[in-house]
Amino acid sequence: MKKDKFELKKNHQPWLITFADMLLVILVLFVLLYSYSETDVEKFKSVMGSFQKHSMMDEGSNGGEGAIVPKDLEEQFAEMLEREENIQEILNYVDTYATEHKLEDKLTVTPTEKGIEVVLPEVMLFPSGQAELLDEAIAFLDDMAPLLADISNSIEVEGHTDNRPISTVRFPSNWDLSTARANEVIRYLVETHELQPERFKAVGYGEYEPIASNKTEEGKSKNRRVVMVITNDN
Repeated sequence: MKKDKFELKKNHQPWLITFADMLLVILVLFVLLYSYSETDVEKFKSVMGSFQKHSMMDEGSNGGEGAIVPKDLEEQFAEMLEREENIQEILNYVDTYATEHKLEDKLTVTPTEKGIEVVLPEVMLFPSGQAELLDEAIAFLDDMAPLLADISNSIEVEGHTDNRPISTVRFPSNWDLSTARANEVIRYLVETHELQPERFKAVGYGEYEPIASNKTEEGKSKNRRVVMVITNDN
């Protein structure tokens, strides 16, 4: 008996499966790099939508068999999207707070290669030469804590001072003052709001990482700061 001339031929090109897997890995890498290049939830959703549409087309072209996107990758993308939305919420809150308190030139939030940097000026955190949180600082951290709790990223808290020397019993140098201030911010978030301590790292830079000239009072004011870095690692 002759074979049906419409019989489907077997696929004798198994390399196509490996090639498709390689394309998937490249696409995943692209999405990851894109998500960390800048925090823009709408653009991130756009990339995700294109990715999902592409996956559905691939699935349809395969006759509904063997969808290219595994379930675990879909879950990872969903987690990435949720993290981006949480980060965007932090950006929006800091921007709004800075505007309401007229701190736009001092309280800033900036996406960087390392992560999201939130610069908190001394004027809203500590009395001059001290490391006890002001009421205003406590209110700010109270609002920030739930936002930080919604993400799993590691957070580095940096203390910075101007170049005016300090020599007290508690703070023999600017190293000690800057480190104590970073520690105080972390201690409040961990002890009061029960954020995981293993997520935090305190660093004291003293006067050695200025962002403005110490020759003017305005420059010194900008240099007296605490920087909260929400890293890209999680």
